[in-house]
Amino acid sequence: MRNGLFPLLCAVCLGLLFSPSPCRADEATLDLESALRFALKHNPSLRISERDVATEKYGIEAAKAERMPKVDFGSGATRYLYPTPLTPLVLPSPFTLAALQALVVPDFERTIYDAGASFRLPLYRGGRITANIRVAEMRKALAQDNYQVSEQDLIYNVTSVYHKILQLQKLLAAHVASVTQLESHYRDVESFLKAGTAARLDLLKTEVDLAHAKDNLLLVRNNLDSAFELLKNLMGMEDAGTTIAVVEPKLSAATCPSEEESMDIALAKRPDYRGVAKKKAIAEDRIRVAQGKRFPDIYGSGQYIKRAGDGTSFHEDWFLGLRLSFPVFDGGLIRSEVEKEKTDLEKVRQEERLVRLNISREVRDARLSVVNTSDRIKVAEKAIESARETVRVEHLKFGAGSGTTTDVIDAQTALLRAESDYYQALYDREIALASLRKAMGEYPPDIERN
Repeated sequence: MRNGLFPLLCAVCLGLLFSPSPCRADEATLDLESALRFALKHNPSLRISERDVATEKYGIEAAKAERMPKVDFGSGATRYLYPTPLTPLVLPSPFTLAALQALVVPDFERTIYDAGASFRLPLYRGGRITANIRVAEMRKALAQDNYQVSEQDLIYNVTSVYHKILQLQKLLAAHVASVTQLESHYRDVESFLKAGTAARLDLLKTEVDLAHAKDNLLLVRNNLDSAFELLKNLMGMEDAGTTIAVVEPKLSAATCPSEEESMDIALAKRPDYRGVAKKKAIAEDRIRVAQGKRFPDIYGSGQYIKRAGDGTSFHEDWFLGLRLSFPVFDGGLIRSEVEKEKTDLEKVRQEERLVRLNISREVRDARLSVVNTSDRIKVAEKAIESARETVRVEHLKFGAGSGTTTDVIDAQTALLRAESDYYQALYDREIALASLRKAMGEYPPDIERN
């Protein structure tokens, strides 16, 4: 089997492994732009952030409703132990005997039915209503900033996984080529063994290295399948039977702006940094709300009501009034609330400083990654040229009888490593550029904000 059938079985296994299946599911071919647009439309986490923005819109409406009058309608039935007047007893003015004799006594009933409407209109609440409206508006703006953060995170993650898939596909092709060359070398060693010019140990060593190469090939293939599944998850693609084919985009030739320029752009565009500024404005308004509780509440109120008993018709009554409520003593409650809100404001100020430091670090790291990967690409290109020439020479030496199997395998391993390093650096640069765009708060130029 080792002499004749092994190479044939290897070729059959590779063919079954990498040839299209006759029962293959529907395949969707996507470029990076299409994948990003699909993800921005269907990713569930992004939709949750979108709903958060809609939720805060109702918070603004609720805050504005505090300025409007509250009108209530009510009715009921009450049973008393003693007869109770349906309407108040109104004494005459001036109080004279004639007027007293003409006084109309109201009806008295033990069971009283009533129905009516009342209203309450806030006139002054120490500026708390206006401050709460500003807080609600800021909370909505903050939710929009959080939505943009989620959107940029999604764009970066999809871009990273997309380029990782491209890298793994290139690496897979390199491993396939390595397996093919090792199979060819195995056949050469087998022929030399039959001719008596090679030792069986060389054949065994080649067989072991070929098995190892195939194992690495399967590992890369599994990683590639996992990357495709992750991409489908990020895109919000629920059809498990659909496979994805990616299109290799034109590699970016963009250059890095200076660190100072990058920081200026980031501080102007990063939604999380803008969001901290909104948090600070919210905290300041919450202090005003707490301080406003020290001022009086003034509101107008009124009621129109009709009452009736078992044997009488309904009698109407109404009132209009202006009321004032002033806090005199609350055990230090208002003071505690004010101090709590001031403490929260200090926390937000420290959060602003922390976000600024994180932005500075992310910008520097992303710029360094772009420069580093560009240098790695140049080094890897030269390494590939040298490794390919070494493989060619070692195959010629082995064919001429002056080389060894170890030299051929070592050269092939070095070529595979050089190609792996090149593809890793190539797509790491694309991911580094995406990371720099994310750190600067910029969208890719071909993706519009929804």
